[in-house]
Amino acid sequence: MFKDLRKLFWQLIIGKGVKFTTEKKFKKRLDICRSNVCGEYKNILKVIEKCGACGCFLQTKNRIEEDFIKCPKGYWS
Repeated sequence: MFKDLRKLFWQLIIGKGVKFTTEKKFKKRLDICRSNVCGEYKNILKVIEKCGACGCFLQTKNRIEEDFIKCPKGYWS
């Protein structure tokens, strides 16, 4: 997770920016996470959705379209 964050912050610092995914892909990823097929989905206080495998906040991670942003369990295709 920290390696991914470092890459993301570095892109912001050098001005490259961050690519965002489509709304359709975002919803598909979130549906996969919410189905909890891997057993790692966490919904803290029914407000904060997190991945138990990598610790990322799902509402943020699922919106980013970069090569290094992946499901740690390999469920996104």
